[in-house]
Amino acid sequence: MTAIAINTLAFHGYPLDTALEEIARLVRDVEPVYISKYDPTLGEDYFSERNAGMLRRRLEGLRLKATSVASHMDLGQPAAVDLFTKRMEFAKALGAEMILTNAGRKSQEQTFLRNIEQLTAYAETLDLVIALENPGDGRDQLLGTGIDGVAVLEKLGSDRVKLNYDFSNVFTYSQTTTRPEQELESVLPCVCHLHLKNVKPWDRGWAICGLDEGIIDYRSLFRRFPALSDIPMSIELPLRFGFDAHFHFALRETRAAPSLESIRTILRSSLDYVTAALKD
Repeated sequence: MTAIAINTLAFHGYPLDTALEEIARLVRDVEPVYISKYDPTLGEDYFSERNAGMLRRRLEGLRLKATSVASHMDLGQPAAVDLFTKRMEFAKALGAEMILTNAGRKSQEQTFLRNIEQLTAYAETLDLVIALENPGDGRDQLLGTGIDGVAVLEKLGSDRVKLNYDFSNVFTYSQTTTRPEQELESVLPCVCHLHLKNVKPWDRGWAICGLDEGIIDYRSLFRRFPALSDIPMSIELPLRFGFDAHFHFALRETRAAPSLESIRTILRSSLDYVTAALKD
C-alpha cells in the first residue's frame, strides 16, 4: 500500500510552517502547494534555490518527505516554459519526484503542445514527472475529464508526462454528470498520482468536506479498482473553499480559517477512512 500524503491546503489561512508542523503529527508525507488562486501574493521570484533549500531543511527537521509538489498554472500561456521551468527546479530541489499542474484551455492547445514538448525534455534532465490534473471548474479545458487527459498523453507519447487524477474534480467540472467510476478503467494506465478530495451539498452549492462524508465513495472505488492502492496519493482538502450553484470555485467564507482542532479532526477521520478503504 502506497504512502498517503497530506496537501498543505487543508491549513489555508495559516502560515506554511504551521501546516507543516500539523501534518508532521499525522503522516510522514506532505504535498506543498504553490498555486496563485489560493495565494494571490505568490510571486515567481519565490521559486529560488535559497527558498527551496530553506524549505527542504525544514521538511528534513520535521521528518517529512515531499514526493509531489502542487504548482498549478496554465501551460498554454506563451510564457509558461520559463515560469514552469523554475517551478520544476524548485520541486526537484525539495526532493520531489512529481510536479502537479494544469494543462490549459482547448483554445490554446497548440501553444500548450509546443510548451510541453520543451518542458518534457527538461523534465527528463531533472528526472522529474509532470503530472497534469483534471480541473474542478471552468470550461474549455484540455483535461476536462480523465479520458481527455488520456487523449492528450497519447499525443505527447512520453513517460515524463502523466496524469494526476482528482476524483472529486471529475464530478464538479462535469457539473455532476460524470463520476470517476465511469472512466477509471480507461484512465488508470496513465495515472501517476491521485488527489483525494470530496464535496457535499450545502445551501449555496457544494462544500469541500472530509473524505468520509462526501459524494465520492472511495471505499467502493478502491475495492473496484485495486490498482489505485499502488499509486502515490495525497489528501487535498481546501476546507475554506467550495463551489457555488453554478460550479464556480471560490472561498465559501471570508471569515477566519477553521480552527486547528477542527482541521485535525477532519484530517484524522479522512486518514482513517482512506487507510481502511485501502486495506479492504
